[in-house]
Amino acid sequence: MKRVILGIVAVTLMCFVSCKTTDSGNAGAGAPSSAKLVALTFDDGPSDKTPLVLDKLEKYHVVASFFMVGQMINDDNKPIMDRIVQLNCEVNNHSWAWQSMNEMSPAEIKESVSKTSAAIKKYTGKAPMFFRPPNLATSDVMYRNVGLPQCGGVLGMDWAGCNTSAEDRANNVLRSVQDGSIVLLHCTQPDPHPTPEALDILIPELQKQGYEFVTVSELFRRKGVKPNPKADFIWTTVAKE
Repeated sequence: MKRVILGIVAVTLMCFVSCKTTDSGNAGAGAPSSAKLVALTFDDGPSDKTPLVLDKLEKYHVVASFFMVGQMINDDNKPIMDRIVQLNCEVNNHSWAWQSMNEMSPAEIKESVSKTSAAIKKYTGKAPMFFRPPNLATSDVMYRNVGLPQCGGVLGMDWAGCNTSAEDRANNVLRSVQDGSIVLLHCTQPDPHPTPEALDILIPELQKQGYEFVTVSELFRRKGVKPNPKADFIWTTVAKE
């Protein structure tokens, strides 16, 4: 599960410029909520590390969304998938593998997304509603062919090679989080990977600040925003009009 760190950093910088922070013309999806909402998300599972994150979610009685890699979803990881569903968490699409998709052909993009969506539906009973590009690398071709709204997020900077502590990861999020934020963390990365420990800092602090934790789909619904699946941006924050 090696990640190309320089590539991630580059596309992360691009993401800050191009990510969507409001609904800006998307149709509403019900009465907007006035509560302070935040959506925790975790990439790259399922794996034997995912239960460490699930333990923290269960400890604090909060939900999250998992953006999963299709080739990791199999019978060996079925108990993890079952537990995610039992905890009322959401499973979304993070492509079939970890390869950046910004230079893929339309056919390659569609195959990666469709295979992953099929695996998710097989093991959860529900089709994914959102997509996160591997390495946050995007292109016009990808926007046109994924067929799902795309999510980035407030970055915990917890991928391999960053050498960040649990405190660093929590503080990276706390410095930028706001009402409607999607928070981007990882449940699966090479060791050392103290993101589960970071949740012991992050979740209580956000609860203290009055945040309610929701899944990504609930965040959009509660904010009264209907995302366009072919829009040419990725969402980091969902804000009502």
